[in-house]
Amino acid sequence: MINRRLLLGYFFGIGLSLLTSCRSEVVKENFSALRYSIDTVYIDSKDEIIYLKMRLYTSDYSDSDGMYYNLNNAANQVEQINLNSLELEKIIPFEQEGPNGTGFWTTDLKVTSDQQLFLGGERSGIYSLSGKLLQSFDWFAIEKENGGLLDEERIDYQTVNPNYPKEVFAIVINDKTNSVSLRHLNSSKNSIVIHNIDPNDNYRTYTLGDLSSYNNWDPLLYIKSINDHVIVSHEYANDFHVLYPLKDSLISIAYKSVLFESKVKPTTEGDLNNSIEDRKKALKSYRSQIAYGPFVFDNKNKLYIRLSASVIYGEKDREGHLLPEIASSTLYISTFDENFNHMLDQEIPELNKIGLPKYFTKDGAVWIYQNIDDELSFVRIQF
Repeated sequence: MINRRLLLGYFFGIGLSLLTSCRSEVVKENFSALRYSIDTVYIDSKDEIIYLKMRLYTSDYSDSDGMYYNLNNAANQVEQINLNSLELEKIIPFEQEGPNGTGFWTTDLKVTSDQQLFLGGERSGIYSLSGKLLQSFDWFAIEKENGGLLDEERIDYQTVNPNYPKEVFAIVINDKTNSVSLRHLNSSKNSIVIHNIDPNDNYRTYTLGDLSSYNNWDPLLYIKSINDHVIVSHEYANDFHVLYPLKDSLISIAYKSVLFESKVKPTTEGDLNNSIEDRKKALKSYRSQIAYGPFVFDNKNKLYIRLSASVIYGEKDREGHLLPEIASSTLYISTFDENFNHMLDQEIPELNKIGLPKYFTKDGAVWIYQNIDDELSFVRIQF
């Protein structure tokens, strides 16, 4: 069992191999707590252009069918990518208007169950792969006395959990107080429950710009639906929050690492006078310390996994990016058992210039998004 090996601190080797479709390993000796190998796979696009402008931010992997679903927001269609055969399977169109319409903008895509997707944005709902709306969620239909949103509040990101088909969860930002909370909408009860997921005021601490208006840059918060619960975490602090909807119970967890600090040291106070250059300088400082990614779950090894990275930026601008090209970065992997007990933090020295892109787990491996010459590929860390 890998958990036992991690706890006992066995010494393992590290392998590295860069391949196109099939995987092989070249093992080299290295005294480390976690044994892994690395390879790269490329996706056959079948002469189609896979949508990479959002760097797979609005996408999700389905364990049930081995498919990866990537939203092309510009065309309002979903690319279904077969990760077993490593090729584009098909493109699924969605309507913007009408009874099955998704609206004109979508910020979230989540796999809900076999052959169903959640799309969240202007209109939020669960859709079949034929584009039919199966369940809609209307946050603004809930009265304020039942937990409905205030005028100064807006939905940031949403998710659903297959165990609760009539419910949806969202990170909600209050622009007046520059605060954030977790909301739980139960369409059967026509009510919204509010949970505090920022007891340390991290959202306000790391916001840059005018704190009283939309003229600011706010930090990333991640919301993930895993197993029978929902996890909310922050890009600049390692504490995270786990909601168990069945019990309406929220727990908060923090941990210490011997490799990096538990949170980023702020360098710039958010106010109206922050120039664009001031903000960029602050972002560079924050991400050079540490930036945390979201939690994912490795079904094979029964581990929660979280990647994080410290990034040093160069001088050359990147098209479509706020900050320049990455000069170097240090990637870390953190593992937790099924009860969220922190097990280890470890550097992945082979991946020293990728920053912290989109990632997920499949078959005991972490798949990390890479754009190589405008073609979709993944670096895989196999345990």
